[in-house]
Amino acid sequence: MSRASRPEIPPNRLLPIKEANAFHEILKLYETRQYKKALKLADAILKKYPDHGETLAMKGLILCFSDKRDEGRELIKTGLRNDLTSFICWHVFGLYYRSEHNFEEASKCYVNALKYDPENQNILRDLGLLQMQLRNYEGLVISRKSILEQKPTVRQNWTGLAVGYHLQHKYDMAENVLQKYEESMESPPEKDDIEHSELLLYKNMIIYQSGDVARALTDLDAVADKVLDKLSVLEYRAQYLQDLGRRDEAVKAYRKLLNRNADCLAYYEGLEKALGVMDNVEKRKLLYESLAKQYKRSDLARTIPLSFLQGEDFKAAIKTYLSGYLQRGVPSAFVNIKPLYADAAKATAIEEVVLGLLEDSSGEGSTPTTYVWTLHYLAQHFSKVGKHETALEYIDKAIAHTPTLVEAHMVKAKILKRKGDLLGASDAMTVARELDLQDRYVNTKAAKYLLRANKGDDAIAVVSLFTKNDVPGKGVGDLHDMQAIWFLTEQGEMFERQGKIGLALKRFGAVKKVLDDWYKDQFDFHQYSTRRGAMRVYVEMLRWEDGLYAEPFYLRAAGDAIKLLLSLYDVPKSARIAAEYAGMSEEDRKRAQKKAKRDRAKENKKGESEKVYATDEDPLGKTLENSATPLEDALVYWKPIEASEMRLRGVGQEEKFKEEEWWRWGEEIRTKLEEKKKAKVKAPEAVTA
Repeated sequence: MSRASRPEIPPNRLLPIKEANAFHEILKLYETRQYKKALKLADAILKKYPDHGETLAMKGLILCFSDKRDEGRELIKTGLRNDLTSFICWHVFGLYYRSEHNFEEASKCYVNALKYDPENQNILRDLGLLQMQLRNYEGLVISRKSILEQKPTVRQNWTGLAVGYHLQHKYDMAENVLQKYEESMESPPEKDDIEHSELLLYKNMIIYQSGDVARALTDLDAVADKVLDKLSVLEYRAQYLQDLGRRDEAVKAYRKLLNRNADCLAYYEGLEKALGVMDNVEKRKLLYESLAKQYKRSDLARTIPLSFLQGEDFKAAIKTYLSGYLQRGVPSAFVNIKPLYADAAKATAIEEVVLGLLEDSSGEGSTPTTYVWTLHYLAQHFSKVGKHETALEYIDKAIAHTPTLVEAHMVKAKILKRKGDLLGASDAMTVARELDLQDRYVNTKAAKYLLRANKGDDAIAVVSLFTKNDVPGKGVGDLHDMQAIWFLTEQGEMFERQGKIGLALKRFGAVKKVLDDWYKDQFDFHQYSTRRGAMRVYVEMLRWEDGLYAEPFYLRAAGDAIKLLLSLYDVPKSARIAAEYAGMSEEDRKRAQKKAKRDRAKENKKGESEKVYATDEDPLGKTLENSATPLEDALVYWKPIEASEMRLRGVGQEEKFKEEEWWRWGEEIRTKLEEKKKAKVKAPEAVTA
């Protein structure tokens, strides 16, 4: 328990002086994690006063952090029953729930604690952190107001209240809080005070988000000299000038930003908008010709025009761009312009240009490097447009020319994957890996392709070359600890294809656990960010966390899990077994059952090798596969998606949501749950009849 969250003894429950001092010592020992000494003192107090609720609660809390959570929880409950009006007992119970990441119950405990000590700073602060975690902004404002009223000289109390108003979209009140703080300062801040600099920019951001752009610009100009983050000042100023329609000034502002960083797409887009050339191809062309000369090392100055040029202008530009890349042997040439393939006419023009470059590179005086990288590009090009056989011809020529070119073998693997030859793709990627055994990226790609080819053991052997292997499951355990979502998802989908339903559900569950951990981990930043004054990035983090479960990598894993669980509900285990033996004679059925029993014994034995952690009591996921509540399990995956989408796009968007796959998953789950509920209601009637 930190000093800030340590409970205090109320005057009306003071123990005799000796025991009271011992209780204070328990708090200090707990704070420094000297649990054994703390327990000895607690036992000494309880020997004389066995029903003292606060000591029982503290002993229980200490046991919870000494790997005796069950015993500790019961002691905390006993302590609370013995003294229901003790704010310490309620606070300790809240701390226990918080350690369990049960934030809702912890919040209730803190509310109860405040009934008996309404002005307790520690409890108010802890409650505020929980309210932020639960996005209870109204409650957060009430808690932060109470804290501020008691300690108005602490900066973080002002900023904490401002954030509460800001997240409620009460911009005027948030700005007013920060303004009052500045007015209350007894002396001007130091010039190098980073926290005050951030506060000024945070207040400016609030003014801008309120919609008063003109006042935001005026405020920015007023504080610019006091702000240490000069880049943010320049970016904000350019944006404000743009929004106000002051184009000439906005142009100067964006050019100033480009001089600092000529590889930022937003600066180019801002400059185009400020110049008013977005809809004029000729003017945009001239602009980028000028920018390309000015920023010779900037790739964006040359790639952006490719998105709007057409016809011969496009051909000339793409030829200049690609010839330079292919002559230098840049592997990412194709990746850089891949978005252009959405336009069929441009894809055709690129093909014509690169075929011409290939002809030039195969003539006299050309370099072998240009030739092989042009073949490499053409292979990717033809694969992208769906001509996989032609793509294979070009990549085979590249490999024949330079057999040790790792990138060529990787492209061949990708082409074979797109053709549907997953075994051939994994073999090609393995060849690429063996050409450079120290490349972690190629090793990762090889493992992924092996998983897609259902070669699970080989994939683990490969990926384990770059992991810690001192835990069960070789590298699999380390990849769980490292939260490697790509591996967990790919392995889960492999298990699903192999019919290992339990293992598949375990891996998809592991992906959800990773995101759950990310969401829980934000709790540590609620106090830290406020204390450090990093409010702008803190608000950005909160908004990212709000949409966490709408991220594509979660939708993929959750979608796999939901579909699998729905299929388990539609076809129960008994029906699957019956279908397996359907049409068999009695003798064949018995023989098949004996074989299945032997296979299960082998599978259970192999379960040890599937363990990710030593404490894994269900390595094959049989509990998940045989769950009696697959619909409820599916809902556990779906609910966070719904919450994230609602936070991102707002409540009341159901009509738009209906067009999306994730919404249909929820509709199917809810429909089946309703049918299940109705079936349960009818069942007793049928029995009576």
